[in-house]
Amino acid sequence: MIRIATAAIAACLVGAGARAVESSHPTHPAVGPADASYTYTVGPFTTEYEAPAPGSYSLPVIERLDDHVLLDSDGGSTSIARLKGNRLAVVAFVYTTCAEAAGCPLAEAIMQRLDRRLAADPALAGRVRLLTISFDPERDTPERMATIRGAFAPTTDWAFLTTANQAQLAPILADFGQPVAKLYYEDGTWTGLFRHVLKVFLLDEQSRVRNIYSTGLMSPDLVMNDLRTLAGNENR
Repeated sequence: MIRIATAAIAACLVGAGARAVESSHPTHPAVGPADASYTYTVGPFTTEYEAPAPGSYSLPVIERLDDHVLLDSDGGSTSIARLKGNRLAVVAFVYTTCAEAAGCPLAEAIMQRLDRRLAADPALAGRVRLLTISFDPERDTPERMATIRGAFAPTTDWAFLTTANQAQLAPILADFGQPVAKLYYEDGTWTGLFRHVLKVFLLDEQSRVRNIYSTGLMSPDLVMNDLRTLAGNENR
């Protein structure tokens, strides 16, 4: 995993210091070096809290989601509902060339740790689906997602997904409330980078959002305890 994250970061740092603007506001002033360094600085990240014990708290419904069409890493058409069925799910939105240390590489490192911990708990693993969804369909093709999946070598039911195009992607991001914007050079050329907010979603059996993790909350301990809490509540 460290090699994957490092490669992704190195590939994008070439353009990380460039002055850029967001795609939704192409006439905005260019982002200055301080802003770029805040977004793309590479550094360590650790949580500073202890996750509460499973079952000692409740997770209220945050929002209800619609179903959405996706492409799996074999290029076949699928959907969130088809992938997860009546299972719990952890959903991470990423792009595979992300250079933000506390962004996509962090999300995928946490997902890999969840994959390994779930493998050590077969009863829970059978009730959970891990879903990584790219918001960069131009470059993150099914073939690319298959390569990434092979590199992570999942030990549980972890799917790597993309979409056919931006038109298919847009309603998914809107439904989840996942903001994403391309960053452009002043001449209008895309830098290859996105401005985005790290969000990983916990879904229950009915595809309702029960928790949203971001920087400061991204901990495999918390996600595992949340999964056990939901699984225990459903059992009761």
